[in-house]
Amino acid sequence: FHGNANDDDAQYCWGGKVATLVTSGDENPFKAAASIHPAMVDPEDAKGVKVPFILLASKEEPDEAVGKFEEALQVAKHVETFKDQIHGWMAARADLEDERVKEEYARGYKTVVEFFSKNL
Repeated sequence: FHGNANDDDAQYCWGGKVATLVTSGDENPFKAAASIHPAMVDPEDAKGVKVPFILLASKEEPDEAVGKFEEALQVAKHVETFKDQIHGWMAARADLEDERVKEEYARGYKTVVEFFSKNL
């Protein structure tokens, strides 16, 4: 997404869990990470994240888990739920023929790029 290919990590669905776990590890190679319409949102995982982290949720991710995840993050962060988008709106399930989806798809990517630009 930004700068050196090894600087940032953007993951979708179950990869969001991977991004959280990798950026919590002692050998984390990334300087910032994104979890986009993540599966298995666990607030406990957020406690260990060591780099700036952005989480973009869809209407299908549990609000309570997303809120607690945000509260638990102790790093620079941006957490936002796209309330009218389905899980997968920024990846394989994106219906870019639908103007609203296309608009939120573009806004989602812009949000990630801006977050990485600010935090790398």
